[in-house]
Amino acid sequence: MYLKLSKDLIVTLQSEAYGEASFRSAYYVSTGVKKRKAKALWQLEIQTKSRVLDYFEYNQLPIPDLKMAAIKGSFLGLIFPIFPWRLVMKIILKETEMFLDVFQRLEAQAPKQDKPFFKYLVDHEIAIRRFAELELENSPEQALQAVTCLLSHNEGDRSEERRVGKECRSRWS
Repeated sequence: MYLKLSKDLIVTLQSEAYGEASFRSAYYVSTGVKKRKAKALWQLEIQTKSRVLDYFEYNQLPIPDLKMAAIKGSFLGLIFPIFPWRLVMKIILKETEMFLDVFQRLEAQAPKQDKPFFKYLVDHEIAIRRFAELELENSPEQALQAVTCLLSHNEGDRSEERRVGKECRSRWS
């Protein structure tokens, strides 16, 4: 279990570097509403990557090289304005599917004191998936709700992550 947990933690950090780079690139090459959406997603990835790095530091875990994940993410972000929007949303759904599985596995295996942190990771990935789903359902005015909900609670105490996650999920329903 420890080996799998270690691999999953590495995947978690790589996924956040990948997502941060992807949405950062999308922000810089997009315009209008898509630029605003890319910025919100980028901010969520920055927030989550910071929390994952804090977790690594607190637990004295070695931080893996993130360059390849960032390079891959940067290239993905460049397609935002080039490819049809629906295709970009489908790519986001496919990319987040694997990461959601990893985050849910980590949450299930986590010791009690770490459960709120891993629950936040699950909520983070669900928020990004919900964004893409709502965009595909032609509900763009609601698409960023889950993302902004998690961002708006960034200032709060992290011990409140479980309560915030429940609150945000109830709003998404």
